[in-house]
Amino acid sequence: MKFGKRIILINSLIIALLAAVIVIAAAVAGGTVLRSNIRDTLIDTVSGRAALISEAHGVVPEDFDYNVSGVYLSVYLSDGTLKNGSFPGEVTLPIQKGVVSTVRIGGTDYYVYDFAVPLEGREDIYLRGMVAASYDMWFAAVISVAAFALVLAAVGILLNVLSVKRAVRPIDRMRTEVNDITASKDITKRLSEITTDSELALLADDYNALLDALEGMLRNHECFTSDVAHELRTPLTVILSESDYALHDTAAVGEKDASLAVILRQSKRLKAITDSLLEFTRFANRMSIALHPLDISALTAEFAIDYPFARGITCHTEIEEDITVSADSTLYERILQNLFDNAVKYGKEGGHVRVTLKREGEKAVLAIADDGIGMSEEAAAHAFDRFYREEAARSDKSGLGLGLSLVKEIVRLFGAKISLVSTAGKGTCVTLIFDMVPPERVE
Repeated sequence: MKFGKRIILINSLIIALLAAVIVIAAAVAGGTVLRSNIRDTLIDTVSGRAALISEAHGVVPEDFDYNVSGVYLSVYLSDGTLKNGSFPGEVTLPIQKGVVSTVRIGGTDYYVYDFAVPLEGREDIYLRGMVAASYDMWFAAVISVAAFALVLAAVGILLNVLSVKRAVRPIDRMRTEVNDITASKDITKRLSEITTDSELALLADDYNALLDALEGMLRNHECFTSDVAHELRTPLTVILSESDYALHDTAAVGEKDASLAVILRQSKRLKAITDSLLEFTRFANRMSIALHPLDISALTAEFAIDYPFARGITCHTEIEEDITVSADSTLYERILQNLFDNAVKYGKEGGHVRVTLKREGEKAVLAIADDGIGMSEEAAAHAFDRFYREEAARSDKSGLGLGLSLVKEIVRLFGAKISLVSTAGKGTCVTLIFDMVPPERVE
């Protein structure tokens, strides 16, 4: 069953149930009130007429009315002998002083009330009143309430149907548009704007954002496929060419050895490309890793000392001691390896790499900066995108554009943050922010 129909059915059942409760409550309350009113009328009438007899010292006035407002009255002597009165039928009920009882006469229930009329110096006489326990008014009231509840329920159900249909109309439109996108496989399409419902508008925006992300991923995948094909084609072409040359066009051992050397270099390049892809995929698909307290102060200082800086580049460090974070030593060194490699690869000849590690409150901040060729503003914005490479001078360097993406994935597994600031012609600075481990947790 569709969502809208299910809501209509549930709401309609609730409305019908409420209408039934109203009718039942009205019937119960109305019957109770009506019975109470009839009994009160009987008692008040008998008491009032008894007062007339008492004022006349036990003598019933000649103009005494034995039928008042539907109440039948009759006078009994103290021994229960009937003196005079009006009756709806034959009654054999004994005198019951001050008690309202019920008797059935001719298929109709009657309330009976006996009142003792006190007389000075004489035995009391009794005035009996009888009134039909009629529920005609009650039935009429119940029917009226039931009719009102029925109309109210019908109006409520109609409004419920109209409101739910109006509410689900944007959902039906969204579903149609989603099916259209799915059938056409065109992820450049987006859901149309929704103005009638803020929650659905947010849902549509979230779905469009998902499509934006998916479109971006597919475009990155296309770029990656193109980049990988380009990177692999060159060494493969060289390998095939040199292999063919060594097998068919030369017989000299020296030339064959030269071809084998070229084949070896290109094979190593192929392996490096494959290893980079496998390593990135391995980290990108992981949700978590085992972390433990790690003194990154000592590890960073040792790595900076041991790293083979080339092209006349020198390294300057400013590292605070005993900074401990939750990390993995091997992966942390992989971060340093990538960032140092980039700093040297894109640094200027005879330039500098500056490494700082310091505390800022409960955070540890690591920054690695170079004074090399830097990046354009657009390239800096996409620096951590997978497979992204700038088309300018940096693209002349070897690599697939996975280094910073790999660093970002490892930083994610550490629960840390990474950012990059770069200016073309002036250099690049990559900053990592870690949560420090409290001293009591450090072994």
